[in-house]
Amino acid sequence: MKKRIRKKKCIGEFKELAFPLKAGFHAMTAEAADEFLARILEKAASLDLVCGGTFELDHLDFYVVTGRVNTNNEERKETFVAYLKDSPGVESVDAGAFVDAWYTPIEEECDCGCGEHHHEHKAE
Repeated sequence: MKKRIRKKKCIGEFKELAFPLKAGFHAMTAEAADEFLARILEKAASLDLVCGGTFELDHLDFYVVTGRVNTNNEERKETFVAYLKDSPGVESVDAGAFVDAWYTPIEEECDCGCGEHHHEHKAE
């Protein structure tokens, strides 16, 4: 496959990596949460990371894109996770393994906690 097609499809040397990131922290006011989020996103930008996901007053659930393979992804991930762990008020941080940012299917967890993703619940 030609280089420009690999680049267009984000495969081969143009593959991009990402990892899921969850963190829990002490509930904070909306103003404090805005400042906290701004600091997190500023740190991510300084490491050339892109974050997306949800941020609540007591937890966050992000999908962090580190960029192309072979661009010190692991080092930047560790730096970002360490920064988050050392932030005041943070109680827990869980960073998942790297996945292909373009071609990894995202599965929704079932709200019932059964661990199944494709089923119907009987109405009670």
